[in-house]
Amino acid sequence: MKHLFTIILLSQCFLSVTVLAQQKSAKTYVAIIGNAGSVVSPDFKRRNDEIKFQARTRINKDLLEFFNLLIRDDLGENERNYLIQNSYLPNPQQIFNGDGVVVEDDIDPNHTSAENVVDIGIERYLRNLDLFYSKSDSATIAFSNIVVSDVKEGKEHPYLKVFFTQKFNGRNKQVNLPYKAVQRVAELRAEKVNGKWQTLITRLGFLRPEEFLSPLQNLTIPKDFGPKRPVKGTAKIFHKVDTTIDTLGVNWDKQWLQVVRSTIPQLPIGFYQRSKTGSNGKGDISMTLIKNEQKLIFHRNDGAPIAFDRVKDPKETDRLKLKYRRNGWLQIAAGLAALGISYRGYTNLQKSYDTYHGELARLNAEYAIWKDLSQQPAGNPITSMNFNSYSRPGIYAVYGGGVVGAGLILNGIRQLIKAGKL
Repeated sequence: MKHLFTIILLSQCFLSVTVLAQQKSAKTYVAIIGNAGSVVSPDFKRRNDEIKFQARTRINKDLLEFFNLLIRDDLGENERNYLIQNSYLPNPQQIFNGDGVVVEDDIDPNHTSAENVVDIGIERYLRNLDLFYSKSDSATIAFSNIVVSDVKEGKEHPYLKVFFTQKFNGRNKQVNLPYKAVQRVAELRAEKVNGKWQTLITRLGFLRPEEFLSPLQNLTIPKDFGPKRPVKGTAKIFHKVDTTIDTLGVNWDKQWLQVVRSTIPQLPIGFYQRSKTGSNGKGDISMTLIKNEQKLIFHRNDGAPIAFDRVKDPKETDRLKLKYRRNGWLQIAAGLAALGISYRGYTNLQKSYDTYHGELARLNAEYAIWKDLSQQPAGNPITSMNFNSYSRPGIYAVYGGGVVGAGLILNGIRQLIKAGKL
């Protein structure tokens, strides 16, 4: 009987751990990618790499340092005029491509996205930054998440874009609102001057929803990457979190996830393989299913996540409700059975202990009578063990079974509650 209790305890623990692991684990699938663009020669690639380096430096160093220098409180009026004019007039310190550059205003804290754009010229933008942004003797403007696009060939010059997050940590002197971090994009043209590539900003504005990085577009998953046969089953539909326009059709099993439909340019259709590490390598893309497969996170090849929510199909919802209810009642039944077996084991152990204690008391009583009648020296009566010492190791299985049974009942109730929320 004691061995039976131990076996039951181990099986119930395994069942409970398995259920919890299924509920909490995330599934990550990874795909290798190619690019549908044309193959470039090594010399052309070196040229593009140099242009991209210059563009990153132009934004993350030159533009950032210029902004933070312009807002210093120890500059004189003449110095400010000199800095502003040198930023767009031809000279070694030039940053902008002339005085015709248009900037989407972000100095007003109300302007945070492309939905409320106010276009102004570069000189006026810099004058507004000087007049309305708070002065400081330390840097209060910060850039982060710098990503550079591929180089495109224009009619006259190569061009590219730099995407970045901008945060003003100072305050606006006229508008009493805190600044928010905003997504900005700079367009730059590249030109070779004295044998060296340099880039100048032609536009500075907010990132638009349709404005994607060129490395993230035209991604393809090689056709030979994947299983020999499609993943079985009906595709599940997911909507992008912030819109119902962008959708995915996805199906998966234990080893593969297949995207059969995608309306998002940087999310290619094809197969994604289950990953044990839970992350994708540099340059790869991945899909992660979380929250009981009701949410999907796509990680782009630059690491940025895009979240999707699963569309509730009535038939699928009914199936999930049935699954959760079935699992819930099975766990409750298993928990009650475990509690019942534990109680029965406890009562059997208690009954055995009572018999042992009564028999020991009878023997001690007979021994006391014999000692009195024989008038012979003798030892002390036998001391009985307490209940826990007598019942070991079976009592451990009894207590453990009770704990596991209670845990299964609680998990079953959670499953029923989850079914009720669908």
